[in-house]
Amino acid sequence: MHPRTFIPEAVRATAAEQARVISFEQAKALGLSVTQLRRYLDEGHWTRLARGIYLVGPTPPDWYSLLWAGALSAGPAAAVAGLAAARLWELTTQEQMPISIVLPHSARARADSSWWEFTRRRSSFRIVGNPPRLSLEQTVLDLCGLEPAQSAHWVTQAVGSRRTTVPRLRAELADLHRHPARRQLTQLLADVGRGAQSPLELVYLRDVERAHGLPAGRRQARSGGYRVDVAYGFGLVVELDGRLGHVGAGAFRDMDRDNFHAMHGVETLRFGWQQCHAEPCRVATMVAVRLQALGWAGEISSCRRCRLVPSRDLLHL
Repeated sequence: MHPRTFIPEAVRATAAEQARVISFEQAKALGLSVTQLRRYLDEGHWTRLARGIYLVGPTPPDWYSLLWAGALSAGPAAAVAGLAAARLWELTTQEQMPISIVLPHSARARADSSWWEFTRRRSSFRIVGNPPRLSLEQTVLDLCGLEPAQSAHWVTQAVGSRRTTVPRLRAELADLHRHPARRQLTQLLADVGRGAQSPLELVYLRDVERAHGLPAGRRQARSGGYRVDVAYGFGLVVELDGRLGHVGAGAFRDMDRDNFHAMHGVETLRFGWQQCHAEPCRVATMVAVRLQALGWAGEISSCRRCRLVPSRDLLHL
């Protein structure tokens, strides 16, 4: 036994930048010998995670350590993908296992494990960042292809983070030879480009406003120093309240904004997810009634769902 384990400072620094993980090739280039490596392993100072990939230190690996280990073991042409890439882009807090890693189709096939899932891809992909991952745009479009029903969530999360834009997502989609949800994404990007910034705002735009022939509101409009979800040109605004941002200090901001609008003769209607998702026809009727009272000369249109709802149930006013 050696009384003290000496690890070159450059090796420590590199491992620290990679969640305590280092490859043998990296360590060798920084001056570590095979003899030293064997001693670290024998004495329990290092742990082998994969062939040629090691964890520095005696404590177990965390999720980021395993992510780095998978990326390093797959080689410089590989990238973290899927939900793991979304976690790195801060689009989710979920640290899913196994961690998805993509490789070029020409790369050697690698066996999956409980830690990693390797996929060889024919189409080209861009590698960015540390740890190496798919670009934000490719990550979002991949997730939308895997779960089309969650597309609104991923697109609005990405655009709302201000790390990407609708034009960049649209350009990335156009570059893809094929995508399983291309038509859906094309419409989704158009709606997000009009200012719908959350799944709830998309539901209101599609199932309430557009489906019932209401006038097109201005989204994310400025009104007296405040930003409103939907502003109509008849002295009416619609606020769409998800859970986030509407509690605590957010609730007081909402009250202050509503009071400001009331002082200036502007009415506010508020709706949540349950109302817009489960009762869009009733929500549309309420908005139409107020718009007509304020001077809108149009008429509400019936959607397919309206025909299934008795007219007496559209308004409980």
